[in-house]
Amino acid sequence: IMLPNHSPLVVAEQFGTLESLYPGRIDLGLGRAPGSDPITSRALNSDMNRAERFPQEVTELQTLLGPYNGTHPIRAIP
Repeated sequence: IMLPNHSPLVVAEQFGTLESLYPGRIDLGLGRAPGSDPITSRALNSDMNRAERFPQEVTELQTLLGPYNGTHPIRAIP
């Protein structure tokens, strides 16, 4: 998944659902490149600097996919 093109919450919900359906058989790979030419990248995501926030978005995704600790205001529920 090219994370700059998708919200961490959406990725967590989609892959959480797949993991629920197929336990232990789902791998999630993340990339930070826009994944296309500049015109297509802008159509997918208008924030061209989003790739720069990749580390923070990976941390958010890990929090959403991890066990609920009661402190994060949003939960990804498959």
